[in-house]
Amino acid sequence: MNNVAIMPPGSPRTPGWVRLVIVSDTHNVEIPTSLFPPGDLLIHAGDHTVAGLSFELVSAAAWLRSLASRYTHGVVAIAGNHDRPLDVETWLGAAPHSQPGESWTTETMAGARSLFDDLCPGGGRGPLRLLQHSAAEVAGLRLFGSPYAGLTPRRQAMAEDNPQRNEGFLRDHARLAELYADVPTGLDVLITHSPPLGILDSSVQYGGVPREKPIAVGSAALRDRLRAMRPADRPRVHIFGHEHDARGVVCDPEMGMVFVNAAAVNGDQATLKRGGRYVMKEGFRPWVVDIKG
Repeated sequence: MNNVAIMPPGSPRTPGWVRLVIVSDTHNVEIPTSLFPPGDLLIHAGDHTVAGLSFELVSAAAWLRSLASRYTHGVVAIAGNHDRPLDVETWLGAAPHSQPGESWTTETMAGARSLFDDLCPGGGRGPLRLLQHSAAEVAGLRLFGSPYAGLTPRRQAMAEDNPQRNEGFLRDHARLAELYADVPTGLDVLITHSPPLGILDSSVQYGGVPREKPIAVGSAALRDRLRAMRPADRPRVHIFGHEHDARGVVCDPEMGMVFVNAAAVNGDQATLKRGGRYVMKEGFRPWVVDIKG
């Protein structure tokens, strides 16, 4: 569809096509680098850590760097709601409540972002690039990456002036509508942490509450932004994660787009509270997508 193909990991490369290897929601799980086939660009759609602690951020960035040499154009990543210190709008206010044992400052937050973003003197680029609600051209493709997602039920219940309400890039519908209006037309690849409403966003335990039937937890604002675009102006590929239960690929002929939920692990906050942990999905392999340049 639209010069986009979902490929087996070991399949031959086609000249003139760019090979994307895609993952999301790794949450500091030690996923073997051997599972990642070589390609032109590795894309990570956020939630690198469990709780955004300093040592977790360092570990997650080191793991990405261990993969970067496999990719001609390195790694493009966005943050997710667990990578809380990367949210410059909220973290200084929220950190004393959420991580009282760590001393966060503007400088240490900048250092955390630099772990994932190699902007070299003179404007050059190292192997890692972090898109914080911003655009870039990489491997001849037009990309836009945005880390935002909707408020969880627990956050919705908080007072609007609670500094923890919006930490970790979580925003209400009105703010998301403003943010997603920034998504440009004519993209090749859109990377968001949140899924759009109704597409690979089914959850059976959203907000830590078991559901009798799966519910859709994606962003209506993101869905509406994509629908408002002319078909020819929509991204060819939309990559996201956030909802671990809904990993998969959908080719939507009506939208003219390929959607990829790249979540790599099972588990959620309720699992952690019960003493469990995130674990790599059984049979996990990163998605491989070829897109014509």
